[in-house]
Amino acid sequence: MLMDILENPNPNPKIPKTTNVCEVDDRFSNLPEPIIHKIFSSLETIDIIRLSAVSRRWRYLWLSMPYLNLDIDTVWSDAEAKWSINTIIDKFKDFVNWVLMSQDVSINLKTFRLWCYHRGGDHTLYRWINIVARRNVEELDLNMYSLAPFELPHCLVTCESLLVLKLNFDFHCAVKLPTFVGFSRLNALEFVRIDFSDSNLFRNFISSCPLLENLSMEACIFRDFRILDISRASLKSLTINNGAEHNCDGLENCELKVACPNLATFIFIGPSAADYLLEGLNPLKNVYIYLDSKFEAIDTMEYYESNYKILKLLEGVCQTEVLRLSYGDLECLQFTEELAMPAKWFPVSFYNLKTLTMMVGAIEKHIFSLLCNAPNLETLKMYLGECDYDEWEMPDEAFSCLKFTLKTVELFEVAGCQNELELVRYLLKYGGVLQKMNINWVKSLENAEEIISKITMFPRSSSAIELTYAELLSDVYFYQL
Repeated sequence: MLMDILENPNPNPKIPKTTNVCEVDDRFSNLPEPIIHKIFSSLETIDIIRLSAVSRRWRYLWLSMPYLNLDIDTVWSDAEAKWSINTIIDKFKDFVNWVLMSQDVSINLKTFRLWCYHRGGDHTLYRWINIVARRNVEELDLNMYSLAPFELPHCLVTCESLLVLKLNFDFHCAVKLPTFVGFSRLNALEFVRIDFSDSNLFRNFISSCPLLENLSMEACIFRDFRILDISRASLKSLTINNGAEHNCDGLENCELKVACPNLATFIFIGPSAADYLLEGLNPLKNVYIYLDSKFEAIDTMEYYESNYKILKLLEGVCQTEVLRLSYGDLECLQFTEELAMPAKWFPVSFYNLKTLTMMVGAIEKHIFSLLCNAPNLETLKMYLGECDYDEWEMPDEAFSCLKFTLKTVELFEVAGCQNELELVRYLLKYGGVLQKMNINWVKSLENAEEIISKITMFPRSSSAIELTYAELLSDVYFYQL
């Protein structure tokens, strides 16, 4: 019956009775309707419609659902085997129209999530946006296979109920930003695979959202930008993700300027920007920097310039309490020795740092220069996937945090190589207040018992330390730590 309705939409939402409908009232059916709505909020709308056959109480429940999740890929099973893509698009348009026409328009929408195709000359998507804007939608999540540029419509920009806006494109899409002020209550903004072409328009757009707290940009192109300027006093979380998997240049040709005095979380993934200007980021709580390393392919001068840029970036976030750094970030420490500087020299101090997570590679014997400048560190997490190359040189003495503040150490991807064992020996020897050390083996490690017996013999400075060992059942990646 349902498939007949979907293929021949009718404004009348009445669903025929079936002989096998369960009429038994249960505790779930007797819950208040708003609670049932919340429980069903993560389900696809098509599945909620199908549930209408389960109970008389649920028969028209979907008509008042304030959570709509409409996905062109899940309405029909194996649709491409029956219809062409154009037919599927047209049938999906009929289905969405039927849902929006059937629902009670007086009910405000909490969320409207839509996965669809967007074609040039077709204004259907804009009509849907207009409908949900009139229904005071709070969260709009658009995921599109876009075949044409997309423009933020006036009705959406001026929608006073909108709190969250997510624009996710399957391929890079040009998006026309508004030239007028709007989004008066917008709290969170997420852009995925968007091609921006006007830096001034982008800056004005961000600065005109008075309540914006969360901004995320993933795999975005900043075409012809000389500077990406993000200046918003209300902003608390900023994510810029142009990692290698997205296959885009990120900000390689663009300066990144961040002037957000209340920023608490800053995530930067991808190639290094052309330069950094980070102003007044004092209350930072959490920083994650993962830079793609390309030093092998550039000359010596470019190498030093790249390192100075990374140091400049680290200096801008030095007030953070939680910091994650990748192999590429730490490569800048290598040039201290090449410039005949002391191995412990590092131009940035992290006095507020409590938790540090690092991906350790072949040259990270100089990571200790960073640890020396984190005197209040309490938790250290290290991913040791590539530390079995050059022999490390352990410091002759303990750095301050190891003696007085470091309480927890977690080591991942431990295979028992000499560098790893020397690191464990050093941490146990000088860890004056260490309380816990967790050692996580690589998968299928055969000589774990032998390694444990060696570690057991290492001298310990702290009598209260608890050593635990675990075998990883799956691969652990740095971004998961």
